[in-house]
Amino acid sequence: MTKSFNKTFSMLGALLKRDWLKLIIWILAVLAFAASGGGKFEALLHTAQQRETMFTMFQNPAMISLFGPLSVHHGADFNAAVAFGQTMPLITALVFAIVSVIYVINRTRKDEDDGVAELFRSFQIGKSANTMAVIVELFLLQVIISLILAFSLQLGHVEGMTRFSDNLLFASAIGGQSFMWGMFALVFAQIFPDAGGAKGATFGFLGLLYIIRMGTDVQAVNAGWFNPLSWTYLSDVYVKNDWLPIVLTLCLSVLLIILAFVLESNRDMNAGYLPEAQGRAHAPRSLRGIIGLTLRQQRTAIIGWLLGLLILGFTYGSMFGQIGSFIGSNPTISQMFAIDPKAGETAMVNQYMSTLFVILSVIVTCFAITSFSRMISEERKGRQEQLYALPISRLKMYSTYTIIAWVLGAIAQFAATLGIYLAQSGNKNALSFMDVFKPGMVWVPAIFFVLGLLGLLIAFAPRFTGVIWVYVGFAFFMSYIGNLIKFPAWVNNLDVFHHIPKLPTDAMNWTNFSIILGLALIFVIVGFIGYRKRDLIGG
Repeated sequence: MTKSFNKTFSMLGALLKRDWLKLIIWILAVLAFAASGGGKFEALLHTAQQRETMFTMFQNPAMISLFGPLSVHHGADFNAAVAFGQTMPLITALVFAIVSVIYVINRTRKDEDDGVAELFRSFQIGKSANTMAVIVELFLLQVIISLILAFSLQLGHVEGMTRFSDNLLFASAIGGQSFMWGMFALVFAQIFPDAGGAKGATFGFLGLLYIIRMGTDVQAVNAGWFNPLSWTYLSDVYVKNDWLPIVLTLCLSVLLIILAFVLESNRDMNAGYLPEAQGRAHAPRSLRGIIGLTLRQQRTAIIGWLLGLLILGFTYGSMFGQIGSFIGSNPTISQMFAIDPKAGETAMVNQYMSTLFVILSVIVTCFAITSFSRMISEERKGRQEQLYALPISRLKMYSTYTIIAWVLGAIAQFAATLGIYLAQSGNKNALSFMDVFKPGMVWVPAIFFVLGLLGLLIAFAPRFTGVIWVYVGFAFFMSYIGNLIKFPAWVNNLDVFHHIPKLPTDAMNWTNFSIILGLALIFVIVGFIGYRKRDLIGG
C-alpha cells in the first residue's frame, strides 16, 4: 500500500512549481470576490428602514431560491453581517467549487488522457502519488484561503463581523465546499473514461443539487440538510454560527477520498469504470465537413447544457406564482412600491424576470465560451495541424467555430427563456410568449460581445484565453449582487451586461443594443485577421 504513495511529496513539489501562479490568482480572487462586500452592506443597511426593506426583499421566494433561506425573522436583526452571510456563501462557494472541479480533473484525469501521468509513472512514483499530491495541495490551499479570508473580514471592522470565529466559519464554509467538490470531481474522474465525461458528470451533479435546493429552501428548509450544497449556508453564519455543516462537509470529503483511492487502485490507466461508447464502423455523411465534425465533438456537451438550461429556466419560472402569493399576503411590499396588491404582483414578477435573465444570460455565456474554446484546445493538442493538411482555410476554421458558438449561445438563451415561459404558463396571470421572449432574447448581443472578446484572445493571445473566465466571473458577481452593493459607475460600465436594457422594467435602448452587437461583429473581423497571420501553437 505504501508503494502506491511513493514520492507523493515530490509530486506535490512538482505541482506547486507548475501551478504557483494559478494558486496565487486563486487566493487573490477569493479575497476580491468575497471580502470586499462587508463594508458595502454596512453602508447599505445603516438605518432601520433600510434593514426592514432589505429584509422584506429577501423574504421573496425568488431571492430565497437564489441565496438560501433567511437566518433571522425580524427586519431589525437584518444588519450588514446577516446580509453578507445571506448573499455571499452560496455564490462564492459555487464559483470556487467550479474552479476546484476543473483543477482536480485537469491534474488527474486529463493528465492521464494527455500522457503526462504515464510519463511520471515511468519513474519510481506510486500509482496514487499524484492523486494524493493533488488532494494535499487542494486541502492546504483551502486552509490558506480560509485563514486569509477570515483575517481580511476581521480587518474590515464591519458591524456584526468582529468575532474572528464567526469570520472563520464563513471562510471555512467556502473553503470546505471548494475542497468537497474537488473530491467529488476526483471520484467522477475514476468512473468516467475521459476528462470531459468526468467534468460533465460533476457539473451535472452540482447543477442537480442546486436545482433541488432551490425547491427545498422555499418549501422545506430542513430537507436541505440532506443536500451537501446547502451546507454552505446552513451554518447560519453571523446568526447561529453552527459548525455542524463544516464537520459534515469534511466527513463527506474523507469518504469521497477513500472511495476515489479504492476506485483508482482497481482500474487501469486511461480507463474508467464506464466503457467508452463503440463508434460506427463507417462515419456518417455529417462528419465529412468541418461543421459536422465540430458539432459531433461537442454533441454531449450541447445536449447536456441545453437540457440543463431548459430545466433551470423551468425551475425559476415555477417561482412566478409563488411571488404573486407572497406579494398578496405581504403589505410591506405594496407599501414599498406604492401600488395596489394587483399592480404590485405584476411589478414584482417583471422585476424578478428582468433580474433573472441577467443571471441566466451569464450562465449561457459560459456554455458558449466552452464551445468556442474547443477551437484553441484542439490547437493546443496539435489536432488543428491535421485538419489544415486538408483543403481547409483559416477563414473556414475560424468562422465555423465562431458561428457555432454564436448560434449555440442564442439557442441556449432561447432554451432558458422557453423553460421560464412553460413553467409560468399555467399561472392565473400568465405572461404571453412574446412578453417572456423579448426580455430573454435581448441579452443575446452581450453573449456575442463576450465571444468576440474570446475571439480576440484566440487571435492575439492564444495562450491566455483563460482570462475570459475572469471577465465572466466579474459579470456573474455583478449580476448576483451588483444591484445590492453600490459600486462606482466605472465598475458597472465594465460589465457589458449592465448596458443591456432590463425588459420589461426598463425601456428598450436600441442604441446600446446596436453598439454592443456592432462591437461584437468588429471583434470577430479583427480576430480573424489576427488568427490568419499568427502561427499555430502546440502543447
